[in-house]
Amino acid sequence: MGTTFVPVDVREAVAADTTLGAGNALETAMRISPDVDAPYLFVERPLSDAHGVGREQLSLAGLTELVGAWSAWYAARDIGPRDRVGVYVSEGADSLVHYLALSRLGAIAVLVNGEMDPAVVLTYLERTAPAGLQTDDVRLARLAGVRDLGDTFWVSSIDSVDLPGDAAVPPAFRHSASDPVLVCHTSGTTGTPKPVIWAHEQMMVGIRGHLTRFRDHPESLILSALPQSHGSAIGYALLAMLSGVPLVLMSDRSGRAVADAAGRYGATIVVGFAVTMAELALQESDAPGLDLVERWVSVGDASHHAHIARLVGRGRHQAGTRQVAGSMFVDGFGSSELGWGGVLSMITIPGVVPPHRCLGVPQPFVEVAVLRPDGTPAATGEVGLLGVKGASVTPGYWNDSDRTYRSLLNGYWLSGDLVHRDQAGRFFHVDREVDAIPTASGTVYSVLTEEILLAHLPEVHDCVVVAAEYAGVTGAVALVHLQHGHSADGMLDRINEVLAGLGRPPLAEVRAGAPTSVPVGVTGKVLKRTLRQTYAATVTPPEVPGAVE
Repeated sequence: MGTTFVPVDVREAVAADTTLGAGNALETAMRISPDVDAPYLFVERPLSDAHGVGREQLSLAGLTELVGAWSAWYAARDIGPRDRVGVYVSEGADSLVHYLALSRLGAIAVLVNGEMDPAVVLTYLERTAPAGLQTDDVRLARLAGVRDLGDTFWVSSIDSVDLPGDAAVPPAFRHSASDPVLVCHTSGTTGTPKPVIWAHEQMMVGIRGHLTRFRDHPESLILSALPQSHGSAIGYALLAMLSGVPLVLMSDRSGRAVADAAGRYGATIVVGFAVTMAELALQESDAPGLDLVERWVSVGDASHHAHIARLVGRGRHQAGTRQVAGSMFVDGFGSSELGWGGVLSMITIPGVVPPHRCLGVPQPFVEVAVLRPDGTPAATGEVGLLGVKGASVTPGYWNDSDRTYRSLLNGYWLSGDLVHRDQAGRFFHVDREVDAIPTASGTVYSVLTEEILLAHLPEVHDCVVVAAEYAGVTGAVALVHLQHGHSADGMLDRINEVLAGLGRPPLAEVRAGAPTSVPVGVTGKVLKRTLRQTYAATVTPPEVPGAVE
């Protein structure tokens, strides 16, 4: 069996190629691959190839053939440059295939998470105004249950399509640097999902750095536990193509499923959002499947260090010529608007204990600042708004120039996060701006408080801190998932003692519950806005420390 692994010198030449972008990555990968017929893409859910045969793995050549067949199908429907097509399918490889097929034509895939509520999907599609929608039978039925789709755009189900096996594949479109290639939505945790534009060159900025930054080897394998409709997942698929590292696409992103798949495929790199990393960290120490992992990569929200510490104690890494226990955790903090791979990076290795909520330092391709509301720079140690400028930042939101310009301050794109910076230039995350809780004793930063609880209370597996209204008085409540055999009795006093010692405001209440009691969005992020509504009518306890009217 051949290898797809691309040598480092070839990667460096590709990274330096100014014509490379997200719209022609597959063609570039075909050109540089040592063996286009070796297995490259592995899927949990069988994928129909260009001949309608269900496959659990594809070579790069097989993927290219499938992409070409779908490009011909779209071209027959008069889809061409700048046209948008919605893609609303089950989590798996179909989002990647249709993104590649549409970008080959110069068209723009509008990827939608397959678990998104169909009513929200239709509203989202109205904002992006696609020429058509590619979906599957299950989701087609869900959409039809909301309202008659009418003739706003054509609708097709991949379950009913017979690809034209003998159709001529259209020539590849030549993208310019600023051409949009993808629209993907935000998580929607703070409101309605927003349509973020990803452009040909802008999407490749972070990928270029990763091509040469990490030294993979011929036995490397990436397991992607990201939502496969998300821009970050598409970016990792492009990185895998260009580096020649085989890729496994997960449909089930739960910790148990990911751990099992890591063992089955021999994953050396596991990529996911913080929620998946937390679930992996809580797997039993003797759980199979994680022993070969060399690198964990969390993208989006920063992971809690209590979870990171557990993961770096698993797996292995190379020390000289020896394989030794312990792995590396790469925390790439960012968002869809800030580009692929994160704009701040923190690497943790066994034995290293970074400060609470340390995000590390900026990537070389961006400028990061802490800003006051008037756009002036915050002082060292002062909490302010995270602003980013650079080549990786989105051109904006599709069909929403008002929101685009309101997201800019003094030339920086505001991420919606509250951070501060230390003398060494490291950035620290304290909260999302909308999740900070004003109390009489001061502002409770929810994610910083969660970090402190996990660090100081070993019986807490995971927790969420959110605002609660006590008869018109605002306080902060901690929802904790406890290890078996523990209770929340007396925990509030212990927590507030810890917080007082660190100069942080107290909490008003602690409630124990199962993880399933916490609402999450389609990407797995906690819906704190939903929790705030849930606790809006909470009965006032006898005393509410740190509450504000």
